[in-house]
Amino acid sequence: MQTYKMWIDGEWVDADSGETFRTYNPATGEVVAEVPRAGLSDVDKAVAAARKALPAWRKKSQAERSEVVARIAAAVREHAGELAEMEIAEHGACAWHAPLMMGFAAGNLDLAAAGARTCTGLVLPPAPSKGDTPGAGPSTVAYMQREPVGVCALITPWNVPSLLISSKIGPALATGNTCVLKPPSLNSGIGLKWAEILAGLDLPPGVVNVITGPGATIGEALASHPGVDLVSFTGSSEVGKAIIAASSETVKTLIMELGGKNPAIVLEDADVEAAAKELCAIAFENVGQNCAQPSRMYVQEKVYDRFVKAFVAAAEDIKVGLPADKDTVMGPVVSAAQRDGIERYIRSALDEGATLATGGGRPADPALQNGFFVMPTVFTDVTEDMTITREEVFGPVVGIHRFTTDEQVLAAANDSVFGLCASVWTKDYARGLRMVGELQAGTVWINQHMNLAPETPWGGFKESGLAKEGGVIGAEGYTQLKLVYLKHL
Repeated sequence: MQTYKMWIDGEWVDADSGETFRTYNPATGEVVAEVPRAGLSDVDKAVAAARKALPAWRKKSQAERSEVVARIAAAVREHAGELAEMEIAEHGACAWHAPLMMGFAAGNLDLAAAGARTCTGLVLPPAPSKGDTPGAGPSTVAYMQREPVGVCALITPWNVPSLLISSKIGPALATGNTCVLKPPSLNSGIGLKWAEILAGLDLPPGVVNVITGPGATIGEALASHPGVDLVSFTGSSEVGKAIIAASSETVKTLIMELGGKNPAIVLEDADVEAAAKELCAIAFENVGQNCAQPSRMYVQEKVYDRFVKAFVAAAEDIKVGLPADKDTVMGPVVSAAQRDGIERYIRSALDEGATLATGGGRPADPALQNGFFVMPTVFTDVTEDMTITREEVFGPVVGIHRFTTDEQVLAAANDSVFGLCASVWTKDYARGLRMVGELQAGTVWINQHMNLAPETPWGGFKESGLAKEGGVIGAEGYTQLKLVYLKHL
């Protein structure tokens, strides 16, 4: 078991209360780390440290901030093995998956470092006023400049810990903000491992602070804190709404990447077997604990049976095992509570009339009995009113729906409170692009799903979130525009 402290104002500290809590290996149930349980006074200290560091940090040049973020990227690469081991132990990430996430995390930081030097404003040539017509005065130029928002509360999820830490810390620092990072309780050790890496880089005290504890206490305290100017949160829509409500008293800038219930539409002219194989791999990657997971499969009637056969065969071929084993494709879900919730969804699908095509239970392997495992689960004969269609399961559960016409499937795909992403599988690109125009989702792929370039913005419609993360557009979310009018004398 590893014991950690929090990182506040450039110092390692315990919680004021002295309280701690433990994190666990989801594959074995063994204790991984003991971390401080922060309280409200610890939040106050972290926010005060970030506020104290803000004036000097925001005055750093773009080149200086870029160099710092580039050093963080290099440090992540240097310590990638340690971070990957922590993700395997504390999150249950597979041995093949965790190193990939470290590479992606470093790539996010590379992009943020580059973006720090290209985030620009605009110069406007305003028309002069004439009579009652609004406009600028004579000899006037107007320009917009981007400035840091201020102190950022960065609240990250447990499903891809390092990836989401990098996607928030990088642009926040690069654009001149200071921050308080609150990693998830379930894998707080990973967040404090990041703190150790950051502490080794001699950043100015208070520029980054890392605190750990229950989201219901310190997450809400950060969201409502008058010293916090921006909240960037990734997690469920339910918790996101609570953060929005908590932040409303002080009207903060919000970046919210929330839940998804994402449709994949397979048309009759698609390469059916290839689509089934690829969608199956994506649906069960990270044990289905991805906000972009394609969990609603809509397959045209003519090719439905072929798709189901190929998809089920691919699901049954997935090797479920201990995440440290190199041949394991799918490990455990993150906690017993998460497993129990997934199993409730499975029971509800059966009770509501869906047909279980494969999975639905826990693995029989005795070596896995102490972990939080659920087999890849596929339901057919799924309808729009079923719970697994309406709600985000966030686990290895997929429902396969039939459809006949384009109009029918578009109506079904859009009949959701979520609007994060979708995909269309077809050889008729004109037809696919027509569907893209109708789908209510922040990202739509054709003949692929969940391929994400760090240069592109990510975010959803409806209850899937506010604003974007990633790329230049995502970095701009950590800035505010100031309009300046200058009159030449």
